[in-house]
Amino acid sequence: MFRKKNRSIIISYIALRRLIGILGMLLPFICILGGLLFAALYVEPSISDYYYTNMRDFFVGLLFGVSLFLITYKGYELIDGLVTSASALAGFGIALFPCLHGSSPTDPVGIFQLSPQLSNTIHLSCAAVFFTLLAINSIFLFTLTKRKTLLPTKNKKKRNIVYITCGIIMLASIVIMVVLFLLFPNTEIDKYRLVLIFETIMLLAFGISWLVKGETLFRDMPRIL
Repeated sequence: MFRKKNRSIIISYIALRRLIGILGMLLPFICILGGLLFAALYVEPSISDYYYTNMRDFFVGLLFGVSLFLITYKGYELIDGLVTSASALAGFGIALFPCLHGSSPTDPVGIFQLSPQLSNTIHLSCAAVFFTLLAINSIFLFTLTKRKTLLPTKNKKKRNIVYITCGIIMLASIVIMVVLFLLFPNTEIDKYRLVLIFETIMLLAFGISWLVKGETLFRDMPRIL
């Protein structure tokens, strides 16, 4: 009976990892489709801009959902929990502090009714921390083994390649967006939806990393004792 219950807990934990990945990957596509289908909106310049559309509840709710899952996640080492908890707090910050938007350049925004400029600064800082920590988690923590004495299996090595690749993609996307903001005016960046594109790339990388961690791909076969 005890073994059965323990196995059920393990399966639920793996499902949680998969769910985190799926939710992250769905965020940009559901926001875009929801805006197009139900409000006849043009595609917004960034995912965060959907806070000011009919998709606000979904945007905030999904971010809260992912953040809650992250804060409950525990890995093999103490640092795993610390990094994912910090990521979760940053995720809450993204949802609670809206970005700057042309429709309300001066009116107080968000739950705390902050000035748009201050809210935007907090929002961008939280977004940078969120994706940076997720990238660090993917590169340095997902690649750890349950027992340091065990050699990584063939599939574990494949998973590690995916984790590292996804982490590098997230970090590279952050750097590219910073360079774009430094070199080009916001109007050009918004026109070509560059922020939206790189946000989507980062969320896909994040989702794939967590799906693999949830044993969706390159799963190890159970050890036969």
